[in-house]
Amino acid sequence: MNLKKNNMKSLLAVLVLSLVTSACGTPLPSESTGQVSPQVPQENKENKEKPENVAKDVAAEQQEKEILVVVDQEPKPIEGNSFDFFIEQRPAGYSLASMQWKSEKTDIVNTIEQAIKNDTEGIPGGNGFYISGNGQFTGFFYKDELKGEKGKLILVFKNEQGNEKTWEKELTLK
Repeated sequence: MNLKKNNMKSLLAVLVLSLVTSACGTPLPSESTGQVSPQVPQENKENKEKPENVAKDVAAEQQEKEILVVVDQEPKPIEGNSFDFFIEQRPAGYSLASMQWKSEKTDIVNTIEQAIKNDTEGIPGGNGFYISGNGQFTGFFYKDELKGEKGKLILVFKNEQGNEKTWEKELTLK
């Protein structure tokens, strides 16, 4: 008797499992007609009309994955205003070529050589990028007049062939 009962339970379990797995992925019937509505993929009209947007989005996403920069705007126990940034990941075969602060009022561009010189000799005009400690530290010093200014930190990377990749981040100077 117990054997029959166990067989019935097993059969019932297999039947329920079969019903559940066969229903997975099947569209539900329409409430009003009781018929299954066809699954038609929706097209994105914006991308269909402008296929170059897709390529630009993919390129921007790929570049974002290739370059990882961390910006630290925490106050430091030094005189003056500054923020640091750390290049955690750069594109393979590329090296940092220049750094830029760009806003409506200000446009400061420093090459790597200028940024190293700024660290050892001081920053002319008080605004500019620096690289110190054998390239371990990178940042931007700015005068009080620039506090509160909204702009972009732009980093340009170049390879040996002269190709460029750009990373940028919008910031408000604190």
